Amino acid sequence: MSHIPKVLGAFARLLSYPDQQASQTAELLYVVLSDEIPEAARAMSQFGAFLEQHEGWQVEEAFTETFDVNPACALEVGWHLFGEEYARGMFLVRMRQEMRKYALAESAELPDHISHVLAIVAAMPEDEAARFVTACLQPAVEKMNDALATKESPYRHLLAALAAVIEQKWGASAAARPRQLLQSLSAGLDPLHAYPVAEIGCGGRCGTAGSEPHLVPLEVTIPVRDRSAGDHRE
Repeated sequence: MSHIPKVLGAFARLLSYPDQQASQTAELLYVVLSDEIPEAARAMSQFGAFLEQHEGWQVEEAFTETFDVNPACALEVGWHLFGEEYARGMFLVRMRQEMRKYALAESAELPDHISHVLAIVAAMPEDEAARFVTACLQPAVEKMNDALATKESPYRHLLAALAAVIEQKWGASAAARPRQLLQSLSAGLDPLHAYPVAEIGCGGRCGTAGSEPHLVPLEVTIPVRDRSAGDHRE
């Protein structure tokens, strides 16, 4: 698929708190995806229609109701992979390292927020991006997409479009994802260690499956959040 950095950048903006350019960004995505991924374009058309038919405050309200009060739809990739386990702290550190590596600006969001993760993927060399998406981003997006699929939120269309783009771009890698990776995710293990090709952010010392993990000193404080109350933001 062509224009993948532009596409991922547009998704990153739409999965951040809504701004006045949201409708234009959605239209851009629809145009870019129309020829290459019709399924994603149809989903973007539905999301774009919502943006055009509602006021800014209504879009903001939909965003908050979808992502800020529903832990299953949290926008932090690390949360979907690890919950609040220690491994998430390692993941946060690595995401911050990758952001610094590619000179990506930080924001008020945590380093594993999907807007940051998409920007990282867009900046990565192709082979490295494919490994990282397969090991970390795609499993998280699949969980988010599944959580939204049965809900009435208009953002379900946006997540469906992103899932379709990932499947089209990195589908071959996803199809070859070993069973051990899925088992490691369900067991709460770090896929950067469990998946043999993931060497993100630790100087190549994460090794292959079965190797000892290289523990990176934490540089990020994870806020304590009451997930049972539905609050996942700081």
